[in-house]
Amino acid sequence: MAEVLGIVTGVFQLIPLCSSGFIFIKDVVQAKQKLSEQLIRIQNHHDNFHSWHEIWGPSETRERKFKHYAQERPLSAKAVLRQLALYSRLFYDLKALERYGFKIDVGPPKNDHIQLVDDFHFETNADLSPHNIRRFEAKCNSNLALIKKIKFVLGKRDKDVDELIIRLQEYNEVLWRYGPPLEVARLDKGIYDNIGQVVADQLKLFLGACAREAESATDPRSAAKYRALAKMANFRSQVQEASGHPQIFGASSFRMADNYNVDSRGMSTMALLYDYPQKGDHRVVLIEWIQNPQLSGRKRDTERLSLLLNVPKPDEMFVLDSYGILDDLQRTKRLGLVLKPPVNVRANLPQPLPPGAISERRMPISLRQLMKTRDSLDLGARFDIAKKLVDTVHMIHAVDWVHKNIRASSVLFFPLGEIDDTSSNRPSYTVYDFSRPFITGFSNARSDDIPSGNDDFYDRSQTKEAHNLTLDYYQHPAKLNDPHVAYRRLFDLYSLGCVLLELALWTTVDKLIGRNHASKETPYKFIRALSLETRLDRMVGKIFADVIRDCIALGEKNALDNPARFGTDIASRLAQCVA
Repeated sequence: MAEVLGIVTGVFQLIPLCSSGFIFIKDVVQAKQKLSEQLIRIQNHHDNFHSWHEIWGPSETRERKFKHYAQERPLSAKAVLRQLALYSRLFYDLKALERYGFKIDVGPPKNDHIQLVDDFHFETNADLSPHNIRRFEAKCNSNLALIKKIKFVLGKRDKDVDELIIRLQEYNEVLWRYGPPLEVARLDKGIYDNIGQVVADQLKLFLGACAREAESATDPRSAAKYRALAKMANFRSQVQEASGHPQIFGASSFRMADNYNVDSRGMSTMALLYDYPQKGDHRVVLIEWIQNPQLSGRKRDTERLSLLLNVPKPDEMFVLDSYGILDDLQRTKRLGLVLKPPVNVRANLPQPLPPGAISERRMPISLRQLMKTRDSLDLGARFDIAKKLVDTVHMIHAVDWVHKNIRASSVLFFPLGEIDDTSSNRPSYTVYDFSRPFITGFSNARSDDIPSGNDDFYDRSQTKEAHNLTLDYYQHPAKLNDPHVAYRRLFDLYSLGCVLLELALWTTVDKLIGRNHASKETPYKFIRALSLETRLDRMVGKIFADVIRDCIALGEKNALDNPARFGTDIASRLAQCVA
């Protein structure tokens, strides 16, 4: 017990020192204005350190929570203490800072002396004893007081500052490994939440900073994380202002047939795109038909959507890229978004093309069709699908985008593996890639500017006409009651909850509630009651069931203070689900 108390005391003595150290470093770098990218990188690492600090809860209960963690995992708690000590030594070994380009321009008063901390190594348990940590902390605090009396300047070599930033990155990577599993998952899932706060003129710098972090990262997982952040920053910049024009195809460029339809309503179809990307080459594509294409601005919205979908996205974002748009407005009044299926489906077509061109072996299946025609997937597969759907919606929202059409029929699975179109044997059972649930149905998706001071409401003047949306039980009750109400991210999250409920029950909700309702509120009441049934816990476990309940409960809300944080919360909780 005494050892645990010593660790807890040491940790909470060093955390404020580390926070002050970040501020000191930022102030010196900020004075050299040309280092704007480095400043963003340092700020990002400060934010990451602060995020780790916050996983221990509000200030009045942090020590108690960490003490409980230290009692359960004393070795991990000691590793945290060691890392914070190394962090503090990095900031307050004022002599050693010279190797990172920090030079003393105006020294301390004669009676003040810099405390030497280079003899603290923190390699053994004795180095981490309460007595040693107190000595070290006192010297660091003395140097912190001196910093306010010293003027530092940066040397000419920007690479020296880069070396310091690499140390910050390495130290944060270690800290982020320690904490309660759910909170560590929240750190991981929350990395995109602040992208929406980056102002437009800083996005390019933020993108460059993330790219540099990816290059310098020694941990492959960390490098992948920063590459994904760079893609998200680029994606958000395009969401704000997509420029240019996509490839425009005429109807004659495609072969389509009734048996290529992906759903019975004819909202999307598979098609063969001739002579693309070059003459003699052909591609299998997915075309999503745009509703009410004759409306003013609809074509430009679709062009912009096509450009957005073609921006590189993180691997965890299961959204198809776009080839362009099909414009047949003059002849048939049809407008379509031409999407790019996975490479095993879209390419490697046999030559010459067989009759029908697109075999059944290349057709996708929607989650809705799957639930209606096949036995339930095993629980592990359903957990995986749920996690990936939540992650994708979370990332869509992180760049200030709303989907508006989340439903089981919008989730597509494509065939798995190499496709043999030449075989005369018709497959009795297509094997689909359930590890890649693609969210489609983006015909109403758009980015709407968020009014200042409100993270949830969207500009009413920019909402789509009510008849562009399918108003059914997937839509939030507020949208059903007033189709003209401005669309909000919480509406997407409610729709997502309906899909997760169907995934858990392995049936479509409309099958359960029937098609005739005396009131528009009836579907929501029925869905809410379904989500509260205890059998849900027995079927999929309490974690998954509670995530569903929290999403469905949004049907009783008209606003959500922080949609990004809600998305992080449900994503991190689902990450704990295993079967």
